[in-house]
Amino acid sequence: MSGKVKSSSRKDNKNETPFIKIIIGSVVSSILYFIIIALYAVFALKSGANASGYMPVGMVFGVLTGFLCGFVAVRPIKQKGVLYGSVAGIVQALICMLVLFVVNNASAGNGIFILSAIIVLCAAVGGVAAVNMKKRKKY
Repeated sequence: MSGKVKSSSRKDNKNETPFIKIIIGSVVSSILYFIIIALYAVFALKSGANASGYMPVGMVFGVLTGFLCGFVAVRPIKQKGVLYGSVAGIVQALICMLVLFVVNNASAGNGIFILSAIIVLCAAVGGVAAVNMKKRKKY
């Protein structure tokens, strides 16, 4: 009888944890995104580069961190990669939009919305990759 209680409590715990893992994946990838962007900004400032390169570089890093967001959030869950990856991407996109709105004094261009769509799409792809990744066999 105690075996059933343990298995049901594990099952309930498994149903509660996806959202915690999604939030953790989103926050970690958002922090990584802003660290990379800040490092690029310092590099561009020191080298005297033009500010027009920020948007394409931000999009490229949005692709990378969006994929990482979906992968990190879905890898422990190992199911529903598109759904959980997309939700993680939406959370990361909302975090990025909030920070960018604060930094830009509540003015938004089309680039912020395009970046959000890219992050959500890449997070869904990262979620699918995390679900379909095969486990290594230990010899």
